[in-house]
Amino acid sequence: MTEFNNQNFQESVPKPTKPDNYLALSIIATVVSLITCCGWVSCIGVILGIIAIVFSTQVDSKYFAGDFVGAESASKNAKLLSMIAIGTIILSIVWIIVSIVLAGGFTAIMEQYQNTLDQYR
Repeated sequence: MTEFNNQNFQESVPKPTKPDNYLALSIIATVVSLITCCGWVSCIGVILGIIAIVFSTQVDSKYFAGDFVGAESASKNAKLLSMIAIGTIILSIVWIIVSIVLAGGFTAIMEQYQNTLDQYR
């Protein structure tokens, strides 16, 4: 009799809505971090992006297993880590722009490159 009442109770309690898994955001953050690889900042972004992908894949499995709190937690972690990875992408782009400006612009960089090529000819 207890089993029957427990089953009716589980069916009468509505499931909360499934949280977003942010898988696409995690993948985009990871791939763009790989593309803008400019030192240790982007390496951190790649690592965080991979961890975000892991959390993203846990959302669905935890939700369908009935661990609604765990699914919500994994969703929040995936979003946070993806946003931090995107922040490292922005830092890398700023670093590239600052490096170009400090080097004297593209023309100065090309002149240095040409001088280096001339030395080895």
